[in-house]
Amino acid sequence: MNLARGKHQLIFGGEYIRNQLNISNAYQANGNFTFTGVYSQFGPTGTASSTVPSGSTGADSNLDFLTGAMNGFGQSLQQQNALRAPIPSIYAQDTYQATQRLVLTAGVRWVPEYEPIDVFNRGSVFNMSNFLNNTFSTVYPTAPAGITFYGDPNVPRAFTKNHLAQFSPNVGVTYDLTGTGHTVFRAGGAMVYDQPNFFTAQRVNQNPPFATATANTPVGVPLNLTNPYSSGTITTDPYTSTGAKPTATTAVFPNGSQYISLPTQFLPSYTVQWNASVQQELGRGWEFELQYIGNHSTHVALGLPLNPAVYIPGISTGPGSCAPLGTAPPAGKPCSTVANKASRYALTLANPAQGVKYAGGGGGSILIGDGANASYNGLVTTIQHRMGGNFSFLANYTWSKCLDIEDAQGDVAGTTVENPKNIRMDWGPCGSDYRNMFNTTLVAISHFRLSGWQALAINNWEIAPLMQIRSGAPFTVTAGQDNSLTAVGNDRPNLIQPNNVYTHNKIMQNKSGRQYLNTSAFAQIPASAFGSYGNIGRNAFRGPAYYNVDSEVSRLFPIHGRLTLDLRLEAFNLLNHPNFNPPTSTLSSSIFGQITSQNGNARLFQGAIKLLF
Repeated sequence: MNLARGKHQLIFGGEYIRNQLNISNAYQANGNFTFTGVYSQFGPTGTASSTVPSGSTGADSNLDFLTGAMNGFGQSLQQQNALRAPIPSIYAQDTYQATQRLVLTAGVRWVPEYEPIDVFNRGSVFNMSNFLNNTFSTVYPTAPAGITFYGDPNVPRAFTKNHLAQFSPNVGVTYDLTGTGHTVFRAGGAMVYDQPNFFTAQRVNQNPPFATATANTPVGVPLNLTNPYSSGTITTDPYTSTGAKPTATTAVFPNGSQYISLPTQFLPSYTVQWNASVQQELGRGWEFELQYIGNHSTHVALGLPLNPAVYIPGISTGPGSCAPLGTAPPAGKPCSTVANKASRYALTLANPAQGVKYAGGGGGSILIGDGANASYNGLVTTIQHRMGGNFSFLANYTWSKCLDIEDAQGDVAGTTVENPKNIRMDWGPCGSDYRNMFNTTLVAISHFRLSGWQALAINNWEIAPLMQIRSGAPFTVTAGQDNSLTAVGNDRPNLIQPNNVYTHNKIMQNKSGRQYLNTSAFAQIPASAFGSYGNIGRNAFRGPAYYNVDSEVSRLFPIHGRLTLDLRLEAFNLLNHPNFNPPTSTLSSSIFGQITSQNGNARLFQGAIKLLF
């Protein structure tokens, strides 16, 4: 409803959406095989291998694959969703013409968050107190301690509470600085709640016994490629059921299953955003704008491991040492190794009989947290000429800085942070943080007062180039091995030559090959420091800059009356300029620091003939 009263324009409105999401997904029904190279590097017991081929310098996942030394195996039943939720909203806004030169705007929107529910009530929650006290579900009594389902006490149907008190205010001001309409200042601010992806919580609905996903990990020796369940933390094939809806007596909860849980109150993300701009009309169709944009986001979703490996420092002195491990390694061996991570999983140490039923590590059982945040600040300058005088022109330059802890995952099913106990260690550039970006486009049409062959040759041509230049994409250098011995899998190494990171400024200037990073500038943390983290931040390095020119040229041939023939030729990457992706950034890789792929295609032409009538 739009209501005008004097100097006020009042707007009231609302919306009601009833959303559904229905999915049937095979997921990992065929199995997911993992080879990391840990056995080629360390051998089957986690110590230096005596079988590493002569000349080998580290982990080689290909060698593990060829020898059948598997470091992980995942599998699942079919995933199914039948999610329902309402999305209501109500808003009111007032636009007030304070003076001939000043306009004020203010409004508020109520947009409650109703978490989606599954029609068949599939899903579960994890409670640490229940886990430690060996409290079991009454709906599925054979489920691990700590896991409860809809029908158990204090378990809502959405497996987390709705968040209804969500109010989004906004304010704005427009001011004519000169009173002529040629110079206008605008500013505004708002707090906006995000509508979480309907898919965010779907993993909760896939927990055992509904779409059981398991992760088998080695115990002492590699997993067998021929029979992944012949050894490891899961020694019986859990996928022999007929797929019928599980009951309290038929439900199966294999060891090493993945459980993903929401907190008791999942808080949707909200963003406080603000902007200010000045627009100046320059005359003859030209306009200049200077704009600042900023925002800060809170309660950004991220995945946190429920069951990481606990680093136990020290060297074993025999039975009874290396507490709280039940069985210590042989005397003289480290208490914590890559090979004994399964025995060091946090839930296994806290409750050995029940902890083994939970998948561990950064890709295992997950809590969908809401504790991350992000910020953005950008300065945009734009000059444009609207279509007139047979041409239009637009150019803009953006300097911006985007920082966050984790880029949006959508489907939160793993851990991306390095140290879940201190997620601020991952505060760094966003994956989309292109600090400098320049775009320009021109559309020019030839239309002169000519006649005869001159008009035929020169008029009715159109050319439209488009150019984009942007700074390199950020990327993270990772260790490729579990130096922290937490099984999270996101460790970063040390930077030992901070002033000698890159081998060159532009990849095309490198005449010796594809090497982009100086390998000697990086090093794994020493063995004496295992259990800790390297000094490299997330997204601390930049890939090659991006430069691209597309263009179009066309010619209109009037035939008769409204009948016109349009001949068009378009070129993508007109200059055939190679743009490269960031290099391989895993330090343990044999091609670490090398450019192996390009961003975009080589030059491409396409033509078209169009008849207008």
